[in-house]
Amino acid sequence: MNPVMKKVLGSSVVSALTSPLSVDDYLALIDGRLSLSEPRGRVTHAVRQTPDSVTLVIEPNDNWQGHRPGQHVLLGVDLDGVRHSRCFSVASAPNEKSLEITVKRNGDGRVSNYLVDWAQRGQLVYLSPAEGEFYPEAKTAARALLLSAGSGITPVMSVLRHWITRGELHDVVFIHYARTQADMIYAAELQDLARRHDGLRVETVFTADGGERISEASLMRLVPDLGERETWLCGPAGFMDMAEPLVTARSSAPLHREQFAATRRDSAHGEGAVQFLKSDIAASGESGSLLEVAEGAGLKPNYGCRMGICHACKCRVAEGSVRDLRTNRVREVRDTDIQLCIHAAAGDVAVEL
Repeated sequence: MNPVMKKVLGSSVVSALTSPLSVDDYLALIDGRLSLSEPRGRVTHAVRQTPDSVTLVIEPNDNWQGHRPGQHVLLGVDLDGVRHSRCFSVASAPNEKSLEITVKRNGDGRVSNYLVDWAQRGQLVYLSPAEGEFYPEAKTAARALLLSAGSGITPVMSVLRHWITRGELHDVVFIHYARTQADMIYAAELQDLARRHDGLRVETVFTADGGERISEASLMRLVPDLGERETWLCGPAGFMDMAEPLVTARSSAPLHREQFAATRRDSAHGEGAVQFLKSDIAASGESGSLLEVAEGAGLKPNYGCRMGICHACKCRVAEGSVRDLRTNRVREVRDTDIQLCIHAAAGDVAVEL
């Protein structure tokens, strides 16, 4: 949208004229992708590389500010009149006009499964600014190891594509673990890239077809010069917990780990009473996270990933004792913004909700 037009439409005069609706509500009647400030996009391609995944190429509006290699984004879709949002890694290189994400089926995951089954060209999606520190440095590694498993391949692909588009692919070993060859996304592209670039060696391990799971012996066999390589690691939490010490025991070079899902301690139950000040509602804090307590009390706080990644559920606690469900740490807080999905009551808590 033209910057001058944005300034005019964003003025207090226009806002008063459109009240009680917003300017965005009227813009949506023209094109749902239009917004004064919110990043939105339309799906231009939906490719199903495997039976349980879909790769979406999205054309964002001009509110999208781009991403760094391997960052993630909160993607929202409207289902039955309610917007649901989840975090997905961006697989495309930062300099591309479109952004690409790949979604895998995820148990009972409503958004993931909907996208795998039904996403199609022309679909409107809602985006957040990109976040994440998977690739914190501007420089390119002289020698690198890209190590991934399952859907963890997506942020690693972004790093690889970044180096290739900049002509900075030097000496890269890419090792990916999947259950079977049919389960592996980006398989054809990686094979083609390895053929075209002498600086790239791709190793794939299919664990359900006889491939050896990651171990010290298998890793050193695949990467005998591991100690000389900077590593980018992403995959299921169990895979990363196993791989990280194997790498750090052999290498003092930097290791970058994309912890895409926050790990909650299921045993860390809440306790005490929760007072929702703005709603004048009191509830027991024993039924899980503060987000779950609020929902159980009939409230509808904002949320996105429910894993501590997107910060959509951040809310101010006036005072009280809270427990971090990732670390089990208890702390007293006052006039502090916290993420409701990864904190539980550890005593009486007053939440400004």
